[in-house]
Amino acid sequence: MNAPLPAKIFNTGKTDHANPEILLGEDPGLFDTINKAHPALWKLYKTLKAQDWDENEFDYAPCNVQFKGCDKTTYDMLVKTLAWQWEADSVAARSFIAVLAPVCTSSEAWAGWMEISRNEIVHAATYSEIVRNSFDNPNDVLGEILAVKEAMSRLKTVAAVFDDALAASHDYARGVAPNDQETYNRIYLFVAAILCMERIQFLASFAVTFGICEGTGLFQPIGKAIQKIAQDEFEIHVQFGKEVLRTLYATARGRAAFEACRERIVQLIDEVTQSELAWTDYAFSEGRELTGVTCNMMKDWVRYSATDVARFFGLEDRVGFDLVDANPLKYMENWLDMSKIQASNQEEDTAQYKVGVMRRDDQDEVFAVEF
Repeated sequence: MNAPLPAKIFNTGKTDHANPEILLGEDPGLFDTINKAHPALWKLYKTLKAQDWDENEFDYAPCNVQFKGCDKTTYDMLVKTLAWQWEADSVAARSFIAVLAPVCTSSEAWAGWMEISRNEIVHAATYSEIVRNSFDNPNDVLGEILAVKEAMSRLKTVAAVFDDALAASHDYARGVAPNDQETYNRIYLFVAAILCMERIQFLASFAVTFGICEGTGLFQPIGKAIQKIAQDEFEIHVQFGKEVLRTLYATARGRAAFEACRERIVQLIDEVTQSELAWTDYAFSEGRELTGVTCNMMKDWVRYSATDVARFFGLEDRVGFDLVDANPLKYMENWLDMSKIQASNQEEDTAQYKVGVMRRDDQDEVFAVEF
C-alpha cells in the first residue's frame, strides 16, 4: 500500500525544475509554475485559453438553403474542402497527446499541447456541426465526404511521420526503446511535421473556404466559424510549434536532431507542398472555380505558406519549389486578422472575442456607497 509511484508517473527525485527539457528530459514530477523555463510557451498557452469558444456558437441554418441553391462547382469545392478539414482536425484532436504524453517533460509545453489538443477537438466538432446543421440528410453528406479519396491522400506524408512517432513514444513508455538520440529524433520530426500540417496544409484549406465566402457572399456562418479555427491555428498553434522548435534547437540534443533529420525535413516540406499543389489542381478541375481566384493564385498561396516553413528551418535553398515571398491572396489578410472585420453582435455572429481577459483587483476593498 505504501509503495512509491513509478518514476514515470510521478518523479519524486526530479532535479531539473529550473530548466527542464521539453522532450525526453527527467521524468515529470510536480506540475511547476514557480520555475518557468519556457515563458513564451506559457504565454501562448494562456492566450489560447483566452480564445476559448464552442462549436455551437454559430447558426448554420442559412447555409442549408444556400447549399441547395448554389451552383454545383461551388458546392463541390466547399464540400471537398470541408472533407479534408474535418479529417485533418480529427487526426490532430486524437494524435498530439497520444504521441507526446510519454515524452513531454516540461510543464509549460505539456499545458500548451493539452490546450491545443482540446482546441482541436472544438475544431473537429465544428466541422461536424457544420455538416449536421447545413444539410437535410447529414449522413448522406458524411458518406460523400468519406468518399473524397483525394482529400484523404493529402495527409499521407504527415500521417507516416505521426505513425512512426507514436511507435517510438510508446516503445519508450514500455521500456522497449531507450532514451537515446534516435528516439529523440523521431519525436523531433513529429513536431516538425505538425508545423508543416498546420502552417502549410491548414492555411491552404482556409484559403479555399474564405475564397468561396469572399467571392460569392454565401456561407458566411461557415466562414465565421472557420475564421475562429484559422485564428487558433495561425496565431497560436503555428507559433507554439515554432517556439518549441526554437527551444529544442537551443540544446545540444535538439541541434543534433535537426542535423540528423535535415534531409527528412526537406523531404517533408517538399512532399507536403507537392501534395497541396496536386490537391489544388484537383480542386480546380472538372469545371470547379473560385470567383476572383485562379488555380495559379491558389498554388502560389501554397508556396507562400511553404516558403515560411522553409525559411524558418533555414532550408529555403534546399526545397524543390519556387519560393513566394509576397502574399498572392490579399483577402486572406482580412480573414486572418479579425480586428479588420467590424460587425456588431446584433447584426451577425462575430468571431472576434476572447474570454477570461478581465481580472478582479478589488478583493478586500471597501467602497463607500451613498443611497
